[in-house]
Amino acid sequence: MTDSAMQRLARQTMARSLALREGESVLIDVVGRAEALTEAMIEAACEAGVRPYLNVMPVRHLKSLIGGCTEEQLVQWAEMDRERLRTINAYVGIRADDNIYEMTDVPEDRYDRYVRAYLQPKQMAMARLGRWVLLRSPTVGMAQLAGMSLDACTGLYYRACGLNYERFAELTQPLCERLSRTDRVRIVAPGTDLAFSIRGMGHMVCDGRFNLPDGELFTAPRIDSAEGIITFNVPASYMGIVYENVSLCFRRGVVTDASCSVAERTGRLQAVLKLDEGASRIGEFGIGLNPHIDRPMNNVLFDEKMRGSLHLALGQAYPMADNGNESSVHWDLVLSQTKASGGGALFFDDELIRKDGLFLPPDLQPLDTWLGE
Repeated sequence: MTDSAMQRLARQTMARSLALREGESVLIDVVGRAEALTEAMIEAACEAGVRPYLNVMPVRHLKSLIGGCTEEQLVQWAEMDRERLRTINAYVGIRADDNIYEMTDVPEDRYDRYVRAYLQPKQMAMARLGRWVLLRSPTVGMAQLAGMSLDACTGLYYRACGLNYERFAELTQPLCERLSRTDRVRIVAPGTDLAFSIRGMGHMVCDGRFNLPDGELFTAPRIDSAEGIITFNVPASYMGIVYENVSLCFRRGVVTDASCSVAERTGRLQAVLKLDEGASRIGEFGIGLNPHIDRPMNNVLFDEKMRGSLHLALGQAYPMADNGNESSVHWDLVLSQTKASGGGALFFDDELIRKDGLFLPPDLQPLDTWLGE
């Protein structure tokens, strides 16, 4: 990683992701230690004539607040942050996770209360801004989870974030066209044979405007159409708990059985699915296409963009592909279909579109050979 790569990312965030203009304002909201990236964001904002504001929360302080705050305090804290969001034009959320397991010893009821009373209301206020972007700053913890050195992980991070997103949008058009005329999607892999309909659903090309890194295409199943079973081979984290080999059985669009590889966490998984009626239904189906992410990194912002992968999100649907599912949950679960991960097949209306993570139709093959430039 070089300072210039960080500076390019900061300028890209202000100019392209947020489309900020001179005189507008941005809140840079940091959880964890990300001093260099935060400074680069401030400098990029000032260069563009944008007014930056800063909020920094050390993880250990956040953990203490989650454990010690009453629900009344959390509600008031959320209102204070929502008021701040009402006064600015755009939002940048930077997260630096030194230890993804840091919150696992927080009592479940307290973490649930934090999510319900503070985090979700804040996220809804952020989404209403229309201009927001979320990033993960590279850390030793991120590199360890990915099985990489810090230098290698940091280099991959900046390459993955710095795609030529205009070219990416062009290359995805044939896939968009196929999605638009597809009724039935079928996913086959070890422990997986799941089908659902996307007839009449919208879709969105994710080209660097809300998440960095970006590089996916998503739609949503019709709400009652999912039938079969799917087993996700990439670890997934929700509310501070990490789940591996999550397996879900669907009937008429609803999860009827759920398990994971750690028996004592299966009950917790099933509890998440019962948080509300929509938590046990699918709100998103996405296809990962970022050429620089070719292996699981155990970080969902990367893994859901991984070339050769697909993902489903339990819970809330996005407005761009709204199947009517409403929930306080939006939990992305990732399946890698590359040969190294066990392989698999993706069908659109019984046509084999992708085998072992590689597209078969000639008009889609450039998505496999493009280097991100």
